[in-house]
Amino acid sequence: MSMPPAPFSLDGKLALVTGSGLVPQAIAALFRDAGATVVHAAEPVLDEPSVAALFEPLDALDILVNGSVRAGPWPIDRLDLSEWDRVHAVNVRGAFLLMRAAVRVMRAHGRGGRLINLSTIGAVHPVLHGNFAYGSSRAGTNALTRQFALDFAADHILSNAILVGAIRSDPFPQGCPMPPTGPGMDPGRLPLGQGKPEDVAPLALLLASDAGRYINGQAIAVDGGFSIA
Repeated sequence: MSMPPAPFSLDGKLALVTGSGLVPQAIAALFRDAGATVVHAAEPVLDEPSVAALFEPLDALDILVNGSVRAGPWPIDRLDLSEWDRVHAVNVRGAFLLMRAAVRVMRAHGRGGRLINLSTIGAVHPVLHGNFAYGSSRAGTNALTRQFALDFAADHILSNAILVGAIRSDPFPQGCPMPPTGPGMDPGRLPLGQGKPEDVAPLALLLASDAGRYINGQAIAVDGGFSIA
């Protein structure tokens, strides 16, 4: 008699991971180690035709990890509407386009699936000064996460978000005028110190695997204890 798969195995699963940052890269690597076939789209164009083209060959998709991000703190007197719109276009509209496309594929093949959004603790607790656009956009990502979780639970498509905290990741976009300051930069607010991308990836594996089959509509912090400090 064959043994059931290990609860954290992704054998036979097809995953799409988007985003060029160190956290999406760590997730893609761990998913491959867990047996998944991973398509990593580092910087997908997040408009309707481009997203449709990205998903066209992915008719067996099981897992979406949305790690595409536009971030960076801007002082209020230098945050113009074009930058505000760019941040929200990637982090809210882009997330919606990717999730909608993934749901269409997953409903068509009928096996269910997993939607995982990389978000930030800055969506629920101020972390950096000047995070007006990024924090508010990720609050929108979190709302999308919950709405997809509600609407597609009957299709066994689970939707969750990871609220990333003080993780050594990537620099802010070129031209961002404001150095990172605020509670998130205070070592006294980080009981476990600063984290690494590899500290986030295991939670993504839990949510993507059979071990996470009863977790839906959640925004889970990986912040080294910042939220309780």
